[in-house]
Amino acid sequence: MTPSTPGFLFESPKTRFRDNPKKKMKKKTDCELVLEFCVELSRLMIVSGANLERVQLAIEYICNAYGYPDFSLYLLNNFISLSVTDSEGAYCSRQSVIAPTVIHLERLKRLNDLSFQAAREKPSPKRLRTMLNEALKVKERPDWQILLGRVLAFSSLGMVVGGDEREILSIAIVVFAMHFIMKAAAKPGLNRLLTNALIMWLTTVAAIFVMYAGLCDDAPVILISVAKVVIPGIPLVNAVRNLLCGNEMNGIRQAAKAFIETMALAMGIYLAFWMFGLQEGMKHAVVVAGVNPFWVIPPSFLASVGFGIFYRIPNRDLWIAGLGGALTRILLILLIPITPSRLVYITIAALAAGLFAEALATLRRYPSNYFMYPAIVPLIPSDLFYYTLVGIYTHDAAMISANAMDCLMTLLGMSIGFVLSSILAHYIRKTRLANLKKEMRR
Repeated sequence: MTPSTPGFLFESPKTRFRDNPKKKMKKKTDCELVLEFCVELSRLMIVSGANLERVQLAIEYICNAYGYPDFSLYLLNNFISLSVTDSEGAYCSRQSVIAPTVIHLERLKRLNDLSFQAAREKPSPKRLRTMLNEALKVKERPDWQILLGRVLAFSSLGMVVGGDEREILSIAIVVFAMHFIMKAAAKPGLNRLLTNALIMWLTTVAAIFVMYAGLCDDAPVILISVAKVVIPGIPLVNAVRNLLCGNEMNGIRQAAKAFIETMALAMGIYLAFWMFGLQEGMKHAVVVAGVNPFWVIPPSFLASVGFGIFYRIPNRDLWIAGLGGALTRILLILLIPITPSRLVYITIAALAAGLFAEALATLRRYPSNYFMYPAIVPLIPSDLFYYTLVGIYTHDAAMISANAMDCLMTLLGMSIGFVLSSILAHYIRKTRLANLKKEMRR
């Protein structure tokens, strides 16, 4: 499920023109080569999990470094168009369609490093292609490690939502099955909505079979734990964040897409429960009672480590991923007794997670998402999403009202926290860019 190596922008001239060998290839200008590099770099960064603000800054740095300050950028999550006018007045433009995001944080880090390197060193435009291909040579994790990461992440989340030993074992079994279901569903290249519904239908059937086998009593405990892998929590947060930052087109598109895809997930769950006559069982609420809240800190650490594994974070940084999740959980534990407002304590926790990520990103010159995605795992409202959508499908107004607003407040609080944490980093980057421009004028 990792994105394929790019080809259409940097394919060799022999391949591109082999259907008409008599046609002479027009030699590309430096401007065209730089634009092709910028567009392909941006496309790959977005596919790997970069936010749009980071991609915009990367293009701005590179275009200014190569002497193209007069550029025009149109950027969506699924499309990019970049045009510049060089010093001689020549106009050049490039566009590309962007594939759906498959988070790959190690690849994102290398592409982010390349954007800084290109702006700093200004290599020959002809060499940019080679540098990009080198950056893509990332050692992939073997499939068994991705499976191990998923089992670790969702078994740990099962502990957080109050699962006992039998339920944790049940979650591990269902996640094991779900891993192979997701791999098989990705091969035919079906529509994303159909794929989501199929995955959750088969996963729910597996959870029901585990329940009938006597390994656990509550299928919702399993489904809420594994839902974080398919419920588009990060895209939903990014959608609200784009709306708050003025990227309304991206925000509306992302929010609509995430909502429709999530409805498909809920449809898969509902169909499985309907087939077995267990619709009322969908409404069973998971209750966590009599547990010391600080006991959920180690599972939160392990859950973020697990997410770090299948987000392709290198082993050397997995402890940082776990630390981010643990710190976010500790802050939630401390804040919830202080304020009853979900919006307030989620915003503060998201702000802390964002500052944690931005500080490490600045210190190590990494993209902030590298540290942020694992840190926000405790904040993703998969349980609220689950019960809201169950209420919609079962026409339960009380269930909808009890969960939908809390879910909305969680997403809004996360987005506000991330926006606030990125403001400082944004101004620091703008200052650095202004200094770069001054050096170029000298």
